[in-house]
Amino acid sequence: MASYSVELVTTLEAFEGLKDPWNELVGNMEFPEIFYLWEWNFHYFRHYRENDRLLIVVVRHSSGRIAGVAPFCVRDVRRLGCLVRVVDTIVAEIGDYRNLLIHPDYHRGQIVSAVLDCLRERNSEWDVIDISQLCSRDPSTFHVVNVAQGHIDWSVRVQALTPVAVRNLKAGRVVENTQRLRRSRNRLKTLVKDGFKVHVGLPDISEHWPDFTSMHRHAWRTSPLNTPHGRRFFDDLTRSEGMRDKMEFSFIEFQGRPVAMHFGFVDTHKVYFYMPAMDRAFRQERVGAALLSAIVDHYAKTHDKFDFLRGMEDYKVWYTDGLDMNVRIVAYRTASFAAFVYNLRESIRRFAVDLGLPKAVAQAGRRVLSKIHGDIPPGAPH
Repeated sequence: MASYSVELVTTLEAFEGLKDPWNELVGNMEFPEIFYLWEWNFHYFRHYRENDRLLIVVVRHSSGRIAGVAPFCVRDVRRLGCLVRVVDTIVAEIGDYRNLLIHPDYHRGQIVSAVLDCLRERNSEWDVIDISQLCSRDPSTFHVVNVAQGHIDWSVRVQALTPVAVRNLKAGRVVENTQRLRRSRNRLKTLVKDGFKVHVGLPDISEHWPDFTSMHRHAWRTSPLNTPHGRRFFDDLTRSEGMRDKMEFSFIEFQGRPVAMHFGFVDTHKVYFYMPAMDRAFRQERVGAALLSAIVDHYAKTHDKFDFLRGMEDYKVWYTDGLDMNVRIVAYRTASFAAFVYNLRESIRRFAVDLGLPKAVAQAGRRVLSKIHGDIPPGAPH
């Protein structure tokens, strides 16, 4: 039986030293994602986790080879005045996928067990494990659930979060809304005839990055580019040597002015549709839909998958009916008061949702207000 040893990485210097073996591990994974790369994790920690503590668990095979990495950190949160220490993945929010990084030559369950056993031995340093956006396509997600539930003194909650649409670009089953996609392709042809220029897969984004930053900030109020730390993160990420050939940048211009742009990622097999933006003055021309159509058709020649990432906007299912699901896993010591406080607010909310209370209360409130203002006669049916 294989034997494993575990080491913890808790300093930025040691984290920096993991760059090459970390990326080698990701490159060998059965289900790699762009968000697993060292560059994503290192720069995210520096710019988004300045108040958090590293707790990276490195699992080595007896041969000395890295078999797995758990890219964790510990963040402090307060619930009802109580300090709760939460184990989370380093990348959060703007990273659409997260998971334990496991080499395909080794048993997933054994690596996950080594990671969670390490955390259990150091349970004085944390109160709750709360990791989100673990994708259903990677079996490691379910090993985390299975192993965590095997600890009899732990409670485990699994929550479905967001669907993820992925289009197969090669041979195999593809079901699409042909009418909608035909319109998008025809729209693209019309734009080109009207003088719009389409650029897909540009190798150098530096010239157009300021225009994209400005457009995305204006198009999306919640854009990470609207925050100083978000801008610093993406500046460092896009300038990283390891990301140089992994960025997807495309845009449509009219009279020398960009009107729709996309910043995303590519690896050897997959394209990530990550940050689209559009000039709202050209909304009626449907330049965003036309650009997406151009990007999909361009990469269909060279790649296997087109990943629309989190969210279930209507236009995504025009291209595919293939869905995965991202989930959240929360695990904690059942007897922990800090964990109880951490979970209390959400448990009440979920219980109320299951009973239909939020909607029922809102409807009842509207009825009361309507009666007060004389809009609904007392005793009228609702």
